[in-house]
Amino acid sequence: MVNVCFITPEYMPIAGGIGSYVYYLSNFFAQYGNNVYVVTKGQLTEEKKFYDKIRVFRLKTFKTPLLEAVLFYRLSSKKLTEIGQKFSIDVAHVNLPLVPSFAVPKGLGKALVATVHSTWKGENEALKYESFLRLNANEKVVRSCNNILRFFEYKLLNRADKIIAVSNFTKREILENYNLNTNKVCVIYNGVDINKFKPPDNKDKIKREFGFGNSKIVLYVGRLYCRKGLLTLLKASPLVLRKFRKVKFVISGKGLGNEESRLRNFARSLGVEENFSFIGYFPDEKLPRLYQAADIFVLPSIYENLPFALLEAMATALPVVTTTVGGIPEVVQDGKNGLLVNPLDFKTLAYKILYLLENPGFAIEIGLLARQTMEKKFNWKDIVKQVFEVYYDVLAKNPLPNSSITKDNFLEDFD
Repeated sequence: MVNVCFITPEYMPIAGGIGSYVYYLSNFFAQYGNNVYVVTKGQLTEEKKFYDKIRVFRLKTFKTPLLEAVLFYRLSSKKLTEIGQKFSIDVAHVNLPLVPSFAVPKGLGKALVATVHSTWKGENEALKYESFLRLNANEKVVRSCNNILRFFEYKLLNRADKIIAVSNFTKREILENYNLNTNKVCVIYNGVDINKFKPPDNKDKIKREFGFGNSKIVLYVGRLYCRKGLLTLLKASPLVLRKFRKVKFVISGKGLGNEESRLRNFARSLGVEENFSFIGYFPDEKLPRLYQAADIFVLPSIYENLPFALLEAMATALPVVTTTVGGIPEVVQDGKNGLLVNPLDFKTLAYKILYLLENPGFAIEIGLLARQTMEKKFNWKDIVKQVFEVYYDVLAKNPLPNSSITKDNFLEDFD
């Protein structure tokens, strides 16, 4: 049994990629008899789950982005010190880029593991395609304070006993940005719940539930941020609609400010407003059904590492059209289990969407191969075992109280 403490600014029920990552890791660890402590943002509460195996500490903060972040980091440092004194923490597991070094008190746990989902340098470079005034509050902080953010990022990575990169691209980013030992960084891909996200039994029925009728649905799921490339999708849409007037572009997600209204205005200026449906943030428990109602999934990002929405769509056997950025080409093989385009290339994006609409047999084929890819390489149980192996390796350098534990019996529950 291992005591693990996660530090994350987001956690279910409302969460993005990092929150989903911590949620699945914590649930699996608890199911296998380990004690899990999660420190996150939210209303001031302490929740117990899985027969007290998971304790979630939510710290109340301001809603203003910068003040919210600073207060959360100060409160989390205090709460983590309290947890460290009360419980015997074996592994403190932080998630970057959203957690700086000063939020994690030194001496918390026998080992410190950091998962890097993206880097501050990469986040900043993706913003150069948009004017400063059009950025949301968080993006303005990333642009204005990037050197400071990178300083704290480096300090935490330097402290970590082991760094998990979510793709080979991410590992290269880390090593290029910072002078770190190559052996300190390993690659463990994000996972997907293949039992939760699966192909539909009756797509037409699910479409009727959503009121989509017989329209072809092109789906996007994710935040409405600049780096997600939604303007590229909007520019591509008139080219698609010239041939297929009944296509509906469904955008699920939200931003921090007026991103949705700006996207709506741009759709109106292109004359495609009626073909776009902005449905906001979709609850996690209903999200699998939304994927099942779609015909094509599009992720036109300018910068990514390994997005969960892409894995979820592929697990649902959707044909995906996405970009050649970050770790995406490590998952999607162009023409085999998905289609790739260069970021910002709206003409090729339109062409590939049209190709799937005109060739439904091919669309089904690459969707099924996408599902097989998720089953073979991205099943959460296998991913969690790899993370637990990292825990064993770092704890072996700082032995557990029961020094007779071997790697085999440490991992036996995962077999």
